[in-house]
Amino acid sequence: MARLLLFEDLELGRRFSGGRHTVDREEIIAFAREWDPQPFHLDDGAARQSVFGEITACTAHIFSILCKVSHDYEERADSMAALGFDEMRMERPLRPGVTVHLENEVVAMRRSRSKPDRGIVSFLGRLVNQNGEVVMSLRATSMIRARASRTLRQDRSGPSRRRRNP
Repeated sequence: MARLLLFEDLELGRRFSGGRHTVDREEIIAFAREWDPQPFHLDDGAARQSVFGEITACTAHIFSILCKVSHDYEERADSMAALGFDEMRMERPLRPGVTVHLENEVVAMRRSRSKPDRGIVSFLGRLVNQNGEVVMSLRATSMIRARASRTLRQDRSGPSRRRRNP
């Protein structure tokens, strides 16, 4: 099980690497059949005629792999919620037999002004193949649990004592 890092444990530039997955042809076809049934994801003949020249994983499948392997670190941020994904780029096709791993870097962070028990952190995520080539990249922003201040814990003892931050 991963060691969960709180907001205060993170710093700009901190990198995480880990979480591996090897995709196979059957997995690509099964995912595409359910979620993106374009012929070039399902049929060898159609795939040979496509820009890829063979069956490749669809974007939704690659994103799902990225989400799965993001939990396979020795230590990772204690995410309370995903807030958004921006700047997603498909840089290379994901072909059968390719192994990818996730590299994440903290690129922005700030403590919530209204809820000091959490912070907002942006990560640059890269799904990288076994040759060191980026397959997918994106910027993920998450709400990360922080160490709650003593004042905040006291404020939560009852609704009439709760104080609002500007």
